[in-house]
Amino acid sequence: PSGTPEKKQKVAAYKVGAEQKKRITQDSVNKKLWDEALEHTSEGGQKFLQKVEELFTCICCQEIVFKPVTTECSHNVCKSCITRSFKADVYCCPLCRTDLGKDYKMPVNSTLQDILKKFFPGYESGRL
Repeated sequence: PSGTPEKKQKVAAYKVGAEQKKRITQDSVNKKLWDEALEHTSEGGQKFLQKVEELFTCICCQEIVFKPVTTECSHNVCKSCITRSFKADVYCCPLCRTDLGKDYKMPVNSTLQDILKKFFPGYESGRL
């Protein structure tokens, strides 16, 4: 009958592997974002990965951050995107406009890069 509620499928919680957990802990500058993402593991792998993708999307290119630079204001941007911004003489965070200074070094957060490669294998192929 049309009046009966649909049965909800039970979703198996997503289990983050020990190695991934260790790397996430090492990415301390993004602790707040990882804590938010990990809250979604109970909703299954697909929801968790969607949340990770949402939290680590570059504000400039709208892709998952590649060679991510975690700014002093704790935002993540692709190295190529922030480099392009600096070449246009814009020396601030693309997200919150915090002044980063003309001589900002733009260190790549390799820990974050490694984690994202594990969660999204091959996402970096074809990107410079």
